[in-house]
Amino acid sequence: MTRLRIDSISEAMSHAAELTAARGIQWADAYAQFPSQMGRLLVTRASYGGPFLELFQKIMWDPGPLTRQEREMIAIVASRASRCKY
Repeated sequence: MTRLRIDSISEAMSHAAELTAARGIQWADAYAQFPSQMGRLLVTRASYGGPFLELFQKIMWDPGPLTRQEREMIAIVASRASRCKY
């Protein structure tokens, strides 16, 4: 099985800054301060992370019937149900 190398936190933060600036993606402060393993993997591979982060942007930040807090709560519940560390 091929394993992907995950950036260190400092490398991931640098890649995240480049990727989000290039694609106009907005981050919550908490995501920037405490990058998860999945977040680090996504920004390590821009070909995976770019489309995922664009979708994340639409789901979490675009105008809609749910507040930002309600969207975060749904993400937490879904993550917990799938035993994912949110």
